[in-house]
Amino acid sequence: MGTAEDVADHHGRGSQRRKLLGSSVCALFALSVIYFVFYPPQSSFISYTDLFAQFQTRGTTKNNPSRPPPQAEWLRCDYGDGRWVWDGNVTGPRYDSEHCDMKSTEKCVINGKPDNGYLHWRWQPASGVCDLPALDPASFLRLARGKRLAFIGDSTARNQAESLVCHLSTASARPETAHRYEERLGRKFWRWAFPSPHGVTVSTYWSPFLVRAEGSAEDYAMRDNAVVLDALTEPWAAEVAVADVVVVSAGHWFRKPAMYYEDGVVFGVNDRPDFVVGGGNVTDVGYLGVYRKVLRRTLEFISAKLSAAGGDKDKLVVVATIAPSHFDPKVGWNHRDACSRSKPFEKGEAEVAAADAEMRKAVVEEVVAAAAKAKRGVRFEVLDVTKMATMRPDGHPGPYLFAYSYYNRPVPETVSNDCLHWCAPGVVDTFNDILAQMIAAGG
Repeated sequence: MGTAEDVADHHGRGSQRRKLLGSSVCALFALSVIYFVFYPPQSSFISYTDLFAQFQTRGTTKNNPSRPPPQAEWLRCDYGDGRWVWDGNVTGPRYDSEHCDMKSTEKCVINGKPDNGYLHWRWQPASGVCDLPALDPASFLRLARGKRLAFIGDSTARNQAESLVCHLSTASARPETAHRYEERLGRKFWRWAFPSPHGVTVSTYWSPFLVRAEGSAEDYAMRDNAVVLDALTEPWAAEVAVADVVVVSAGHWFRKPAMYYEDGVVFGVNDRPDFVVGGGNVTDVGYLGVYRKVLRRTLEFISAKLSAAGGDKDKLVVVATIAPSHFDPKVGWNHRDACSRSKPFEKGEAEVAAADAEMRKAVVEEVVAAAAKAKRGVRFEVLDVTKMATMRPDGHPGPYLFAYSYYNRPVPETVSNDCLHWCAPGVVDTFNDILAQMIAAGG
């Protein structure tokens, strides 16, 4: 993910194939019902509120046996299920993306995306017992004072981190930046440090498979990937121990053609008929089992590192579910109408695709399992964005990838499109609204 060509490749391949309880104690209860966390055949969306309503147990922090009101509300809320409602109180963008460290193709306001309705929709949780307030930058900086936030994964992780930084910058002096730029990959590693009195740092680590990979993950010109399942990538694996909030967001790349290695030998392949049909003893194992295995190893590693680091601050690990792309299958990826809708889908108009549902389910189950084994002081949460993202085909840059794209001229029929990443400001800010509630729930 990153270039228009890469987005196109993602589409081409794809077209052929809660709130979790806030403590490990609650997670133990969850294990007994984990097999009910799924999408029924009708593809309706099961709410965590329904699944866990029978459990009234409330977790405790290390130093305070009773949770403050924000935490109590958090445990009642399922932000993963709901609907998009029009917010007429929104008068403009949340922040100025033009003068912010953000990938230029996501600056839809500047790039001339003609419909700005994507700025006005607000996510309303379905539970009816809570709202999702918009992130307040000044309050967030106070809440996260002295904390180090790490976003690990693919470009959706970067997209969310950059949006957060741009939003926080409206309440602070411009953060200091450190970054490593590689022409083949672009924004591989960035760190923003907000000055005193905040002491907040936000870092992004490019690691689309979370483990080591060679091929198109390192050079977009290449088609396939060689993925080493038992080798986590640097630098995130070396630096995660010092983080206070870790956000893991990866998924799209696992669907790409790949050969998998484990213990130094070929474990299997995904979408590589040249190896399977060619007579070798290579099995197409698909990507879902590999995705689960990598998630499990990643979360076990992060949990161990954060527990060993200790300290007087609780650590939060957040794993995002997949945010689907919206390439319209009725037209080519490079058609001007590949993602040209200007409104969210209505209820019943679009369902979560089966493959996305399976990847979301994998995240939910692996996080529940990690939470059950986590030591005191480490908390796991699922940032469940799959349904809300599925409903927002209007939130992507589409052909508006550059400053003043198609200013005073029509969009040609054939054009590069981004129907995978999110305009910022836009839908992606809702992900950070939920993240803010997760951090606040820690007290």
